[in-house]
Amino acid sequence: MNKRTVGRSSALILSTILLLAVVTAGKAWWWNSDDKPEATEVTEVYWEDLVPEDFVPVQDPLVEMTREEIDKLFDGSEESNKQIEEIQEMMAYAPIVPELNNQRVKIPGYIVPLDFDGQTELSEFLLVPYYGACIHTPPPPANQVVHAISESTVTVENTYNPVWAVGTLKTQTVHSNLAEAGYKIDIEFIEPYTEPEANK
Repeated sequence: MNKRTVGRSSALILSTILLLAVVTAGKAWWWNSDDKPEATEVTEVYWEDLVPEDFVPVQDPLVEMTREEIDKLFDGSEESNKQIEEIQEMMAYAPIVPELNNQRVKIPGYIVPLDFDGQTELSEFLLVPYYGACIHTPPPPANQVVHAISESTVTVENTYNPVWAVGTLKTQTVHSNLAEAGYKIDIEFIEPYTEPEANK
């Protein structure tokens, strides 16, 4: 073995030792977990969680109404318009839960497109607790409406079916042409709703 080979072997061994020392110490950027954002735990929340515990909400009168009474309510008459205004004023006070701000959550609900043009690819929509909210009836209280924004479009084949929405929830009031939302959620993804194991 000549001196050149010995020199190359020594350099190779020295380089290997140095590399192992760096990796073992956790200093290599591709290895060091401190340089990577940790996955935030997802909290499963439900619509009642969006209302402060000490708040006693006013019962939505529409829940008690028959289909005929609701149709009459929206017949366009002066009397019905006045009644709608009274209901909206009564339902307007809807405090939110500040502790939910910036929480990563998973929440079930129904999707309400903000534009009714038959679109199935959405990047902005409302999430509500029951089907038909904001469409066939006056909107729910603001703390029961979540304004959803997604950086990439989500596919919605059927708004009749509930979904799970996962993302970061913010206590932020957002106004739209359909409703006032007391919360906003930055959507990571949505998936078809399945009943939690505990409730089966």
